[in-house]
Amino acid sequence: MLRKRCVITLVILLSFFMIGCSNDIKFNEGLVGVYYSNPDLTTPKLFSVVDKLEHRWGKENGFATEWGLEWIGYLVAPTDGEVTIHIETNKQAKFILGDDVLSVEDSDDKNSMTITMNKNEKIPLEIYYMHYGGGEGYFNVFWSWNGNERTIISKPYLLYSDDNEEKWIWAKEPNINEVDKDQFIYVDTQNIIVADEQGYFLGWPANQGIWNWGNEILVGFIKAPFVFDVLHHSFDKKNQTALLARSLDGGETWSIEDPDNYVMDGGIPISLKESIDYSHPDLAIRHEHDKFYYSYNRGKTWQGPFTFTGLDMGELTARTDYDATDQNTCLLFLSHIDNSVKANLPDRAFTAKTTDGGKSFEFVSWMTETDTIRSVMSSTVRLNKDHLISAMRRRYDPDQSNKPLPQENWIDVYESFDNGNSWKFLSKVADTDNGTRNGNPPSLVLLQDGRLCVTYGYRTVPYGIRAKISNDNGKTWSKEIILRDDAIDKDVGYTQSVVRPDGKIVTLYYFTSENNFEQHITATIWDPNDVKL
Repeated sequence: MLRKRCVITLVILLSFFMIGCSNDIKFNEGLVGVYYSNPDLTTPKLFSVVDKLEHRWGKENGFATEWGLEWIGYLVAPTDGEVTIHIETNKQAKFILGDDVLSVEDSDDKNSMTITMNKNEKIPLEIYYMHYGGGEGYFNVFWSWNGNERTIISKPYLLYSDDNEEKWIWAKEPNINEVDKDQFIYVDTQNIIVADEQGYFLGWPANQGIWNWGNEILVGFIKAPFVFDVLHHSFDKKNQTALLARSLDGGETWSIEDPDNYVMDGGIPISLKESIDYSHPDLAIRHEHDKFYYSYNRGKTWQGPFTFTGLDMGELTARTDYDATDQNTCLLFLSHIDNSVKANLPDRAFTAKTTDGGKSFEFVSWMTETDTIRSVMSSTVRLNKDHLISAMRRRYDPDQSNKPLPQENWIDVYESFDNGNSWKFLSKVADTDNGTRNGNPPSLVLLQDGRLCVTYGYRTVPYGIRAKISNDNGKTWSKEIILRDDAIDKDVGYTQSVVRPDGKIVTLYYFTSENNFEQHITATIWDPNDVKL
C-alpha cells in the first residue's frame, strides 16, 4: 500500500514537473531558419527570422539564382474549429503543420488544406521553399475561418522556441558591437585601389596568381558583370574575363592589362614541345586547373595553354604555386578532385615535378596525410635546400543526417624536409569563417628577417583581411593582425602578398565597402616590423 502511494505521488510530481517545464519554454515572435545556397536544401548560408509569410524574391533583392530555405517554429491557432491554410507560390514549397502536410510542386497541385484547431494551441510548423530555376519567386501563406476573408499569416501567430533557434544559431552572424577587439592586433596600413569599374565584379586574386621582380608586381584577377546575389557571388559567371594588374613602384600605382593568348581566351591546350627555361629572370608561370601558361617578359605576352603531360591525376583544380630549382626542374604544388574527400568541393593537394622544362610531369607526393578533408590552394615558400613550408586551405563538411552542423573552414601549414618528397602537418593557422562561407585561402610569404607571414580573408563579422606572423618557421602563430575590418559583405579576400625590397608587404585582395559596394581589387601596404607582437 505504501509503495502504491509512493508511485502515485511520484507520477503526480512528475506531471507537475513536466507542466512546469512546458510553461518555462521561452517563445519569440516569428519563425527561425536558414537560407540554403542550393534548392535541394543543402549548404546552409544565411540565418533568418521572419515575422510574416508574405515574401517575394528576385533580382532586386539578390535572390534571382537557385536556392532554398527552411523556417521552423509554431503556429498559434486563432480560433476553435476549422481553419483553412492556402499557399500561393510559383516555385516548390512544403508546409508541415503538426501531422498535416501541404506540398506544392507545380500549378496543378492542391494549394490549400483545412485543419481543426483549438484556440491558442501552439502547433509545430515547418516550411520548406525550393527556388528551382532562379528568376522571380513568391511565397504567400493565407488563412481563413468562420467565413472571414483570408489574410496573410503573421506575428503574433508565428512563434519559435529557444530549441528551434538552437538548430540554426551557429549560422547567425555575431553582433559587430559585441566582438572583442582586444583579441586582435591592429597595424597602420595604406589602402590603394588597384582595379575598380562601375557595374562590374572584380575578384579572386588567389585564383589568378601573383609574380614580382623587386618593386614590379603583377597580379591576376577576374572581371565579370555585377549581378547582386545574397547567397552566392554577385557576378555573371557566363561572362568572365581574366585580367592582370601591374605596378612598377611597389604597389603605389597600378595599370590594367589584357594580354592576348591568356587565360579564358579559348586556347586549346597541347603538350609542350620546347622546354621552359625555369632559370629565366623574367619568367612567370600561370596554372589554370588542367593547363598552364608561361611568359619570358614578366607577363606582357604569354605562351600556352599547355597540358600537364604525364600527370595522370584525373580532374585537376590547380592554382599557381611553384618553385623552380634549376633551368629544367620545377616543383609544382597542385590539387585534383578526390571524391573521398568529405566536402562539397573535394580537392586534395599534391606535389608534382618536371625535370625536362615542362615537357612532362610526374606525381611526387600527397601534401596532406588524409584524403577526408579538403586541401587546396597551397602557398609555398622555401626555407633552404630541402625545407619547404606550405599553407593551404582546408574544409570539412560534417554529416548532416542527425543535426545541421557548420562546415569547418580553416588554414593549415604543412612542411617538408626532403624537398617535397614527403609532408607532415605542422600547425593550424586560423579559422576563416563561421562555417557558412566556404572559408578563404592563404598567401604565405617569407619576411626579410626570416619570419613567416600568412594573409587571408575572413568571411564572418567583422568581414575583412587578416594576417598572422610566425617566429618559429610556422610552428606557432601570433594573434590575428587586422589589415581591414570594414567590409560590408562576406565576399572578400583571396589574398596574394609579396614582400617589397624595403621589407614592407603588399597584400592584394578583392573587397566590398560601404563606399564601394561592387567588388573591386585593393592593395594594402603595411610594415610587419610595426606589428607589436
